[in-house]
Amino acid sequence: MNILLVGCSQRENSKSFEVAKYLKTNILDGSQETKTSILDLSRYPFLLDNYGIGREDLTLLNKNKDEVLTQLYGCDAIIFVVPEWGGMIPPALVNLLLLSANGSAKGLPLGHIPAFAIGISASGGGSNPISLLKGYAAKNTHLTWLPLHAIIHNVEEFLERAWHPESDNRVSQVQSRISVGLQSLVIYANQLKPVREELVKLSKVHPFGQ
Repeated sequence: MNILLVGCSQRENSKSFEVAKYLKTNILDGSQETKTSILDLSRYPFLLDNYGIGREDLTLLNKNKDEVLTQLYGCDAIIFVVPEWGGMIPPALVNLLLLSANGSAKGLPLGHIPAFAIGISASGGGSNPISLLKGYAAKNTHLTWLPLHAIIHNVEEFLERAWHPESDNRVSQVQSRISVGLQSLVIYANQLKPVREELVKLSKVHPFGQ
């Protein structure tokens, strides 16, 4: 099973990317049934040019688009690690969601793929990205949100802590929520995989969710 972690910040060396690496190292790499990779959106700042902003040389744009779509089409489950920027999600993530719609992607790479959302904040925020994503991100992607999610407050403190989700403290409670979410994600992915192709065919009848 292929699990894709998406670091949703367009800043290089972001905390979103650090959290994605932390989860890959501390949880996902320890499972023999999963293969995990990271998509760092800071590497692909110009994906929205696909919608007509335009560049004289499209070689790099097409290469970037192909690289991103290859990762999306190749995953069985997806985890979004999303920073809160002024109460919103980063433009790079909006670009990715637009790119993964039926017309842009020549199909539905995320159609009926289970998705787990993790909001992060340098302070006490992080909830708005969850609400925004669950409110509209499935419309054109046709991904399947888990009812579970996690919010990481004070992300620097979180990254400094060892992985002990069984302990009785605030950070461990967040770790526990993430652990339960990721275990659930694998169960969802295993159950959806045999029927996903059939569901995607139905989604393509009305790919824009109306």
